Amino acid sequence: MNNYFPELIGQDSIKKTLSFYLDAFRKTSQAPFFLMSGAKGLGKTEFAKCFAKNLRDDNGDRRAFLELNCSTIKNNDQFFEEIFFPVIADNEVTILFDECHALPKDLTMAFLTIFNTEKGSSKSIEHHGESFAFDFSKQTFIFATTETDKIFPPLKDRLTTIDFEAYNSEELGQIVQLCAPDVNFQGNCLEEVASTIRGNARSAVKRAKEISLYCGAKENYNFNPNDFEDLSDKVGILPHGISNTEKQILQVLSKVREATLTSLSARIGLSKTALQRDHELYLLRKNFIEIDGKRKITNLGKKVCEKF
Repeated sequence: MNNYFPELIGQDSIKKTLSFYLDAFRKTSQAPFFLMSGAKGLGKTEFAKCFAKNLRDDNGDRRAFLELNCSTIKNNDQFFEEIFFPVIADNEVTILFDECHALPKDLTMAFLTIFNTEKGSSKSIEHHGESFAFDFSKQTFIFATTETDKIFPPLKDRLTTIDFEAYNSEELGQIVQLCAPDVNFQGNCLEEVASTIRGNARSAVKRAKEISLYCGAKENYNFNPNDFEDLSDKVGILPHGISNTEKQILQVLSKVREATLTSLSARIGLSKTALQRDHELYLLRKNFIEIDGKRKITNLGKKVCEKF
């Protein structure tokens, strides 16, 4: 699997699955219609791009690749006129539909027909009296989203789901080192850095950039725990990578035995929706709070508060 994904860290089960399909593609010139699914920052787009890089056309050259943000596709007419004719028709190409939960409804309905290929490797669809032919030995389609619940279920059933998982601390440290190759992490500094990353590759890349800038500013690329403490103070890196709002939530709950969502919203100054969607989920995942009708801080959450 490392032959196909040498620069990507972690997600070993996904590498094995995609490697299987790449091996099969070399013999059959076909791949499933993929749905890359998982939380933000786990590398869905990067894996899709890397998969696409390994697809070759009839001449042995790398296939063309197009990444589309589905929120920019307004309707069927735009898709067929601006994307199908110039990019897809009779061409060997891989298309990534990012944020595919935002596909317009009429195109979603069209895709139900296009991707209903129980037999054969081609499909045609009629639109405004014209016939549009898809050849899946030439064209590969990949979908990606963080919000699979918003995808029309019949369309989801036509896709092969690739589920991403959070990175462990060792993998996050490897990503930081990979993205900051000039930095010499001393002692257990890399482990400390990894402990403040929120379990996804995007956060690790951002942290690596912060460290590289810090080392560049002091013209010394040796980075030790004292340096990380100084950097954390300068840019506001908190234990476990929690945000300032999450810190406030823990501090409020440490002072009261329990709080309703309405009460917590009033104390923090954010809407209930914002608290639930943007801040409570991470605290719940880390077992810093629990919800049983009301919000309560856990013993682990209390220990984190002691570090503030």
